[in-house]
Amino acid sequence: MAKAPCVLIIDDSIDVLQTLSDILGVAGYAVRTAPSAERALQILEGAAVDLVITDLRMGGMGGMALIRRLRESWPDLPVVALSGFADAATVAQAFREGAVDFIAKPFTASEVLETVARALARRPAGPPSAPAPPAPVASQSLAPDQRAQAEEILRALQSRLGAELTLLTGSQGEVLAAQGWVSEPAAQAVARAIAQIGALLETLASALGEPAFAAQMWEGTQRVLYGLRLEPGRFLVAVVPRTVKPGLAWLELRDALARLRMLEAAPSPAEAAPPEQTAPAGSSPEAIHFLEEGEALLAPFEGELLSYEEARARGLIPDLEEGEERAG
Repeated sequence: MAKAPCVLIIDDSIDVLQTLSDILGVAGYAVRTAPSAERALQILEGAAVDLVITDLRMGGMGGMALIRRLRESWPDLPVVALSGFADAATVAQAFREGAVDFIAKPFTASEVLETVARALARRPAGPPSAPAPPAPVASQSLAPDQRAQAEEILRALQSRLGAELTLLTGSQGEVLAAQGWVSEPAAQAVARAIAQIGALLETLASALGEPAFAAQMWEGTQRVLYGLRLEPGRFLVAVVPRTVKPGLAWLELRDALARLRMLEAAPSPAEAAPPEQTAPAGSSPEAIHFLEEGEALLAPFEGELLSYEEARARGLIPDLEEGEERAG
């Protein structure tokens, strides 16, 4: 039995996602949805998709930029553009970027199904192509010194709250830093679950017109899981006993979050360290700066050295006492 083609729909409107999912699902297609271009790229890295339908106007990475990225990384993957602003210039630009067809909002079920059928017919024969090597992206991992400092921050947070686990997660569900009493596989499972929850919260925020949900709390019978959003895709997580007061937990978490942000904003030791200087032979380290200024500003001194009294006796220094008497 032939496998149903998989269609990935990308739109920051939950209503549009649901409507298109219903239309295509009833027609027998397999459907995946994403509330943002960034989430769509994550899905494409791990799933075989036959067709992409993407809105053009979205927060974060826009639809045009996404189409360009798809053309570079998945050149055989057909893309259908979707927009409520279907003027000639927008449609023409979408086709220039690499879209194979266009759906204007509002749409009918028949328009969607006909467009999808046309786009799928343009695929190369054979199974869906594997993605081309993706463009280099910034690593989510921390530098060794940053990781050590992050773990120290997490250790302090764990101690203050009596937490079973404190965790810094990445957008792919990886553990960036962790402290706690749970096993490493358990910490990794929590990190993966947090990444999935973060993606779902993006959809929820979009539906409610919120830029993002910065804090979450899930209460169990024995433990409470607190989550704070460090930046898109990164979360600070703490699993604490229910006996800990929520106000105290949030206070400590926000303090740790602020310290983590300062840590990421700080330059690395190599960038922060001043260039190494070598002291002239026979001088003390404290004299380095003074000697350099002296060498730059003064010509080599040749002559006799005079004390203050000798210089004053020769009239080289004004008599301050005489000046005060005259002024009086």
